[in-house]
Amino acid sequence: MRRGRRSAGGRASHAARIRLGTALVLGALLPLFLAGPAAAHPLGNFTVNRYAGLVLSPGQVRVDYVVDMAEIPTFQELPRIDQDSDGDASGAELARWARAEAAAIARGLALEVAGTEVPLAPTAARASLRPGQGGLQVLRLEATFTGPLPRAGRATFEDRNDPGRVGWREITVAGLPGVDVARASVPARSASDELRSYPQDLLSSPLRVTRATFSFGPGPGGPPGSAAGGASVVRPGTAGGLADLVSRTGGIGFLAVAVAVALGADALHAMAPGHGKALVATYLVGSGGRVRDAARIGVAVAAMHSASVLALGWAIVVVRGSFAPERAYPWLTALAGGCAAVLGAALVVSRLRLLRADPALDHGHPHGHGHPHRHGWLRLGHARGSSAILGPRRAPRGGALVPSPGEDGARGLRSPLGPGGLASLALAGGILPSPSALLALLASVALDRLAFGLALILAFSVGLAGTLVAVGVVAVRAREAVARRTRTTWWRAVPVASAGLLFLAGLAMTARGLLQG
Repeated sequence: MRRGRRSAGGRASHAARIRLGTALVLGALLPLFLAGPAAAHPLGNFTVNRYAGLVLSPGQVRVDYVVDMAEIPTFQELPRIDQDSDGDASGAELARWARAEAAAIARGLALEVAGTEVPLAPTAARASLRPGQGGLQVLRLEATFTGPLPRAGRATFEDRNDPGRVGWREITVAGLPGVDVARASVPARSASDELRSYPQDLLSSPLRVTRATFSFGPGPGGPPGSAAGGASVVRPGTAGGLADLVSRTGGIGFLAVAVAVALGADALHAMAPGHGKALVATYLVGSGGRVRDAARIGVAVAAMHSASVLALGWAIVVVRGSFAPERAYPWLTALAGGCAAVLGAALVVSRLRLLRADPALDHGHPHGHGHPHRHGWLRLGHARGSSAILGPRRAPRGGALVPSPGEDGARGLRSPLGPGGLASLALAGGILPSPSALLALLASVALDRLAFGLALILAFSVGLAGTLVAVGVVAVRAREAVARRTRTTWWRAVPVASAGLLFLAGLAMTARGLLQG
């Protein structure tokens, strides 16, 4: 009797441990999905940042306007500046571009006082180029607009320029001596020192202010000044990075070191949240995949990533100023999430069918008798047919889906990776181009070192593939190690839960992309 009670207690304790192990496995995978793709700076290399500072004086309003373009939009804008196509933007060309750009900006500025539009005309404009990352440049435009101002009133100002571009948008309103500003929806001092520096506490959520309301009238007023403090702008990789390797020169030894650095850098970069690791691990747990599958998936994701970098880079180079590359990312995110959701749904269906067909689920022993019977909620039968996504279902010799020791439950419970599944995984994990690889490609084009840039991107992708393969192998070996010690229904439900997690994460990713788009 005591032995029976101990046996029952042992089984209960064992089941509890399995439930805990299941929760730990899924809990380890979930944070990888919830974390977004790694980014060094929220303003980044894609941004076009704008500031409009309204300064009111008796009878006149002045708008100090600043545009700060990061490396990629500057790369796209340079052909418009370099009119003689000699590869160098001269001072005269910059001045000509600044005047034309100021006139275009004026059409996007709207100031109304008591319902009456106040015309704003450009009175000064200048542009300058500064060194950016990887031998590229960043562009800064400073322009001044003025207009008549009545003695007092309630005013509304709106900046309608580039509404869809990603970047910092800021407006300030201040009165000089003789004009008092009241009930303003924006501050009098710039939080970014007119786009020269950015406060540390706002780096994760850049300002997005394009409209301001305020009242004004006679009063003491005062100088607006600038906000104190702030953190200097640090663009991704400004202290190094893949793109900076493109701008350096050297012999064969340097080239070899640069390729090795690119390979190792992305191997480390890929260990950050995102980059397809959770996708690979979750799929391999959910499908019962092998080391061979881990290698195929890692190579496919890396190849897709290289293709996406080249495709987006080609679009930026060919289309230039009329194409905002950052707008492609939300739609690519939605596409990647959709692929993951479809794959996860197909995997859930496949695993449930295979579980119902496995005669060893409830009592954990292979048997050859052919009588039909039930094991709890799992019905016996044979898995048949194939899937374009998961591939043909296979069973061991004899046709019975019987577990083999040390193999995650059974060879028959494995869902082989088909061409559709491999393509879905490649899209889901590699369709989003890495900004650092994209910047390296554009830097190589700008510096006429395309072959070197392509070599670095290839090394970058090899490092990514190596990391993904390593993650996949660890996932496979860990699953097999647990499976050798676990012969219960709870453990065999983990692949279904893992596939479900892949499906839900794909839906969340799709929703995030659609909302951002």
